[in-house]
Amino acid sequence: MKGLPPITITMPLRVAFQGDAILLDSLSRDTDRLILSPVETSLEISARVTQAEVIVVDVTHNTARALVDIRDLAFDRPILALVREGQEADALAAGADGVIRRDSKPRAIAAAIEALHHGLAVLDLKYLQGGSFKHAPAAAQPISMPGALATITKGANDVLTPRESEVMTLLAEGLSNKEIAVKLEISEHTAKFHVNSILQKMGAQKRVEAVVRAAKMGLIEI
Repeated sequence: MKGLPPITITMPLRVAFQGDAILLDSLSRDTDRLILSPVETSLEISARVTQAEVIVVDVTHNTARALVDIRDLAFDRPILALVREGQEADALAAGADGVIRRDSKPRAIAAAIEALHHGLAVLDLKYLQGGSFKHAPAAAQPISMPGALATITKGANDVLTPRESEVMTLLAEGLSNKEIAVKLEISEHTAKFHVNSILQKMGAQKRVEAVVRAAKMGLIEI
């Protein structure tokens, strides 16, 4: 019908969340604008496999490890660090693109995630009021994402068929069944069959779990 404005459909943001399960639950209940995936193994692999658009890391839990994970992340996506007082500068120095207090309300955290996705800086107001902002070191520059996450090693065919080896490589790059089908010029049904076969061989319930187990078995090199 003429004269009507175009309809804009906003898709939920994919978020890799490394932190407390209770907070993850609260965020999931509070907003339908985010698809939150818990990081159960490697932050790098989880972010890639879930094709996360924003990454959230709780720095208040196992602080040293969390800062290393942020610093070493080679997946170029905005990172929101959940912090307690005094951790803001360290998180920014490690490479976080935004900081917000861990005890902020879920809606505030969700808003911070969306702001980062839209290219905005996120700094907790309490941090600015504390006067430490002007002393904070500049955040590290993001590292360019390599062309491919993983390559299949020579011993892979002892476990996986040649086609499954190709599918495993694409799984590690975070491709969906449909994208794998297009890439390999096969049907989506066939792609799904290969993915299920890989999950069974790896003894995994989820795709990211299969990638991690394959890496530990030496089937792929990350």
